[in-house]
Amino acid sequence: MSDRRTQILDAAATLISERGFTSTSVDDVIKGAKLSGKSHFYHYFKSKEELGYEVLNRQFERFAERGLAILREPMIDPLERLNLFIDAVVALQSESGGRRGSPFGNLAAELADAHEGFRVRIEAVFERWASQIRSLLWEARPQLHDDVDAVRLSRFIIAALEGAVLMTRVKRDLSVLEGIAADLKRFITMHVRDGVVMQSSRNLE
Repeated sequence: MSDRRTQILDAAATLISERGFTSTSVDDVIKGAKLSGKSHFYHYFKSKEELGYEVLNRQFERFAERGLAILREPMIDPLERLNLFIDAVVALQSESGGRRGSPFGNLAAELADAHEGFRVRIEAVFERWASQIRSLLWEARPQLHDDVDAVRLSRFIIAALEGAVLMTRVKRDLSVLEGIAADLKRFITMHVRDGVVMQSSRNLE
């Protein structure tokens, strides 16, 4: 990826997180990326929508690298990985004091009913996320009760985290997310078979 393209994407991601997609104009991005004119923007992106799609994809890839990667770490117990993933979500939000929220949740709230292209892409993002948690839960099934529904539990985990991130943004208080993250870990332990010791018990205090 060229430096100029990266510069545009970085500027757009910051503006969209602060203002939303609808309130961010191409001119705003040009100014934020310090471009000399619109020709430089349209050399890399055909439209504002195409830029928005690229920003969404890039945000997910970054989230995958910094958060979801732990779910696929084979040397760590699967339930420990799940707790470490929850910790990673808290850590990512702490970088902005919890004020920027989730790039996926923010766009979903703004555009799911107004822009079908974004709705479909955001749905795909959540499905990719859920599929990785489902895979981990299937791996952990010897440790879980027989009646655990991996599909429903994976959706619940995502909904709890996304809701917690939204509440944290509104309250401007990271302790909201930290508390819900701890409660979510406790909820997960309710699905663990009796006698199974979760290696992540240090994270449940």
